[in-house]
Amino acid sequence: MKMVGKIRYLVLGILAVAVCVTASPAKAEFVGYDYKGLHAGMGLSAGLGTFNTHKTNFGAGSFAADDLGDDGVGWWEMYIMPNINVSYDTGRFGTLYSEFAYVGAQTRGGGDPIVFSNDSPGHWEAERLYVGWKSGTLIAGLPENVIDVSFGEQEFAIGDGFLIADGEFDGAKGAYWLAPHKSFRETAILKVNTQPVRGDLFYLKSDDDYADTALWGVNLEYIKEGFGTIGTSWMTVTGADDNNYYENRKGMDIWSIRGQGTPFAAMDLEELFLAFEYADQSGGDRADVDAYGFYGEAGWTFSNLPWTPTLSYRYAQFSGDDLSTDDYEGFDPMFYGFLRGWGTHFMGEITGEYYLFNTNQKTHMVHLNALPTEKLSVGAIYYNFKLADKDDAVWTGTKVDSKDFADEINVYADYALNDNVWLSAVVAAAFPNDAAEEMIGDDKDMLLFEAYVTFTF
Repeated sequence: MKMVGKIRYLVLGILAVAVCVTASPAKAEFVGYDYKGLHAGMGLSAGLGTFNTHKTNFGAGSFAADDLGDDGVGWWEMYIMPNINVSYDTGRFGTLYSEFAYVGAQTRGGGDPIVFSNDSPGHWEAERLYVGWKSGTLIAGLPENVIDVSFGEQEFAIGDGFLIADGEFDGAKGAYWLAPHKSFRETAILKVNTQPVRGDLFYLKSDDDYADTALWGVNLEYIKEGFGTIGTSWMTVTGADDNNYYENRKGMDIWSIRGQGTPFAAMDLEELFLAFEYADQSGGDRADVDAYGFYGEAGWTFSNLPWTPTLSYRYAQFSGDDLSTDDYEGFDPMFYGFLRGWGTHFMGEITGEYYLFNTNQKTHMVHLNALPTEKLSVGAIYYNFKLADKDDAVWTGTKVDSKDFADEINVYADYALNDNVWLSAVVAAAFPNDAAEEMIGDDKDMLLFEAYVTFTF
């Protein structure tokens, strides 16, 4: 009977996705009004996903109290987010703008394998509420909108999201994987764009998902068409709640350098894509932090072959906390996010979503992507996961005997029905090694199927 129930969840999920995808095409802004420099608009975004695992937690079964030990877990996630935006172009003195968005999210079914979303959580709350001003052509001799200043609850990202991208965790509010909540609860952001150099001065504060973390920072970037972006940032964490998983953040300084683009395009090597980021973490009020994290990536697009395949390799390493030292050496991934496609920076739809979270790990990734049509993208990713330090087991906090965690394969397809509706499906398989067995309790190969649809109109 349990297997019948899981199959029913899967079939209903696929049918629901099919109904959503065949909905009539939508507009980017379904209501808009303009009058003498004033613009007001209304929009809506939504998502629906179905998820199923087999040999859950490498055979140990579900960790949820109601389904403890179940081999297969099936669940749904959904959200809906209406928004209102208003702007006023004053002409000479720039543009005032504001947005309000409210999101409702829900998880149904067994919940994810390690109970980030246990007991079918659901929640409605504000997602964006901010005001801002852009300078327009106010400052003669400088680019249009050279200054952009804003305050309130809003999204903010640096680079491709290695450190700063997603200000909320989502699990307790529903839709952990779809993750509709991304805004920082409090922000003050000054953007200056002098082209080709631009910068950000920012204050960010998360909600209690991330221990009410508060930080100040500055970000500088050099951007050149045909080359790419080189950037550096510095942040200092001024607050994080006591007695919390993230409490060691308080007082920590973070410095990073990064680059991304096609730097050899001028040498007729525009098919070569390179990206990297290195981050150093030090100091701290509650612990003496001494940690680092980095990744390097190289990809080549075979533009003369059918389907324009791209083959890339990525290596990422994040320090772990050696329990034999007084320093805290575990890298804090901060607010990393999904901004540049599969594997960035959630590495592995099984391992990266539920077990290893960009700390105490060394990860090799090989990614092949192809474009059969303008609307369809397909690909396969192979990962090899190792722990950086056997003394810092993420699950147990004690030493394990092996650094070999798991291998994983993801196969995916993304399809754009139109400019407003996007459908994706993923099949993933993770093959545990000795460290995963020690940390989680079993050694079976784990399978995951997920399909989801998102709308913006």
